[in-house]
Amino acid sequence: MVIYNDNLKRNKDSIYKTSVTLEHMAAQIWAEFQLRYTAGEGLGTLAAFMDKVVQAYEIAAKSMDEVPDDQYRPVFTLNDPLDEYVDYLGILSAAVLLHREDLIPKIHALLAGTDYDGSDLLIEELLNFYLPDRPVIDEWLWDKPYGMLVEVIDSETPAARAKAMKKYVTKWYPSMKGLAHFWGKHEKITPEYSDYVGYWAFCAAAFTYLYDIDDSGYRNETVYPKDLVDYARSKPRQPVRLKDGNEILRVAGGQPCPRAGNWFSPAKEGSARHFNEGELMPSFDASEYGQTIWQWSSAT
Repeated sequence: MVIYNDNLKRNKDSIYKTSVTLEHMAAQIWAEFQLRYTAGEGLGTLAAFMDKVVQAYEIAAKSMDEVPDDQYRPVFTLNDPLDEYVDYLGILSAAVLLHREDLIPKIHALLAGTDYDGSDLLIEELLNFYLPDRPVIDEWLWDKPYGMLVEVIDSETPAARAKAMKKYVTKWYPSMKGLAHFWGKHEKITPEYSDYVGYWAFCAAAFTYLYDIDDSGYRNETVYPKDLVDYARSKPRQPVRLKDGNEILRVAGGQPCPRAGNWFSPAKEGSARHFNEGELMPSFDASEYGQTIWQWSSAT
C-alpha cells in the first residue's frame, strides 16, 4: 500500500488519477481478503474484513463520481476485463456466504446507475435473494465459463443441478485460460514476489448454498471453498434492512425456514401461508418462475 499512498500524494491535484489509484487500492484489499482465505484465516475474522473491502470500493466509486464525464468509468467494468467480473461476483458471493447480508445493498450500489446494473443474469440471481424489484433478464456477460453456471440455474431437478454444478466447478478455472489475467499466477511465484492469492469459485459456493445443492460430488475440487458453504449453512439467514425500514428475507424451496412467520412465493398463486422456524419450505414443480423462492412477509 506504500506505493499507492505515494501515488495519492503525487497525484493529489488530478481527480482522475486519484480515483484510479483508489480503485487499485480497493482491488489490492480484495486480493488481501483472498490471500487471507487461502492462508486459512478464520471465517469470522474474514467476515469482519469484508467491511474493509466494501468500504475501499465505496471510496473509489465516490471519487470517480467527481471526475469529468469524459473520463468517468465505473469501479467495475464487468464486460472487460473478465477479472473485474470475477472480482465483483466474488465479493458479492463472499458477502452471501459469510452472512454479511448487510453489505449486499452496498455492493449493489457500486453498480447502481452504471450500464452494468441489471445486465447479467447471474448477478441478478444472487441479488434477487436480498433486494426488491430486481429485473428478470435472460442475458449474461461472459458465456465462458459462466454459461455453465446458467445451466445450473436452469436445471429442473436437484440431481441435474448437482451434476451441472460439478461440471462448472471442474471447468471454472481451466475455461478462463487466455481470458483472465489472474490465470496461471501460481506458475510465476518467485522467492521475491508473487501476486498469486488463490483460485476460488466463490460464486459456485454461493449458488450451492442458496439453492441447497448437494455438493458431495465436487466438495473436494481445489477451487471449491467448501468450508464457506459449511459456514453459511451453519448459521440462519439474516434479513436485509432497506433504507425505508423494510426487511427482505428470501429462501429457496427445499431449505428450512429461517424465521417463523408468513411467507409467500411468486412461483404459485395463493401460496401464502405461515411457516415455523426450521420447517422445510416446499418447492413447486413445473413453475414458470423456475426455482421456487419464498419471501418473508411482515404482514400478520
